[in-house]
Formats: sequence, structure tokens, C-alpha cells
Amino acid sequence: MSKRTNKKENSVSVDNNVTTEQKYYVVTRSGLRVSELVYTNKNDAKTEFDHWTGILKKWPDGTKIELVEYNETKHKVS
Repeated sequence: MSKRTNKKENSVSVDNNVTTEQKYYVVTRSGLRVSELVYTNKNDAKTEFDHWTGILKKWPDGTKIELVEYNETKHKVS
């Protein structure tokens, strides 16, 4: 499942003094996000990753498609 980013959402949960952070993933093309979608796991993002990989196989332009961990500063949508 994908979801839109929500800056007010808290992705850190604390349980018995153990901090675990939920990881989110985005698909990038040459370091830039290809859509506004943010995925909760890599398997959900695989569909969009495969879509863009197929496009680049048909029309190669030297860019690189990657499935990366979401970073709010680096991957913000304007």
C-alpha cells in the first residue's frame, strides 16, 4: 500500500525504552522522486520500480532507477 506523506505523522514508537522507527521507501530516478507516493515497505514499492525500469529499458536515457529509504529533507515534493 502506498500513502501520501503527512508531516504531522509521527513515525517513532517507544516501547519499554526501545525506540523503533518506521522506515518508508520511495522510487527515484537519478536521485529525484518519480512520484509523490511513499511506501511502507519495499515490496509495495516494487510495482512502481518495475514500471519505471520497463520504461528505461524501452527508452534508455542514461538515468538510474533506485528504490531508496525515504528522507524528508532529500525527497520532499515541491
